Amino acid sequence: FWLKTNFLKFVPLLAPLFNTPFTMRVAAFVTVAAAKTIKLTWTDCGDTSTHGKITGLTTNPDPPVLGQKTAITSTGTVDEDVKSGTYTVEVKAPVVGKILTHSDTVCGDSSFDIKVLGVNIGSITVHGLTCPAAKGDLSLNIDMQLNDNLPAGIGSATVAMTAVDDQSGKLLCLNMNAEIQKAEDVVV
Repeated sequence: FWLKTNFLKFVPLLAPLFNTPFTMRVAAFVTVAAAKTIKLTWTDCGDTSTHGKITGLTTNPDPPVLGQKTAITSTGTVDEDVKSGTYTVEVKAPVVGKILTHSDTVCGDSSFDIKVLGVNIGSITVHGLTCPAAKGDLSLNIDMQLNDNLPAGIGSATVAMTAVDDQSGKLLCLNMNAEIQKAEDVVV
């Protein structure tokens, strides 16, 4: 009873203990450690007739964190000059099915929102090629941000990105699987 009635008298005296650089760093670490992340895996799904081959994919931050912008960089090669073309992104989730299909030009930047049942859950910006792009090394940059209020453990989503050139030839094919990790599954 004494503790319950007198504790509030001591709270102002304890405040300086919680306003030190050490406790601020500990609080920041605990916040980062408890953040929900995304486990992202990928495959190049092109066949022998596909002009572009994706050989690497990196994210920053790694792993991606819900609520933060993630820069995704895929690298590879293309065996033809690219004058123009069209990409298509399709996102599916096991429970909901197809969430979206979006198409745009492979040249220049384009952005779109990710919505489930009319609710915006994130956005994607594709930083396309500077056309005409010469054959050789290829780098495709995508910025993705998913809302941090998405529940961990809800499953996964697949993202399929395909592109065709100005002659309707296969330009690239990339499949990604994104799974929101529970905070306790994250190793810091």
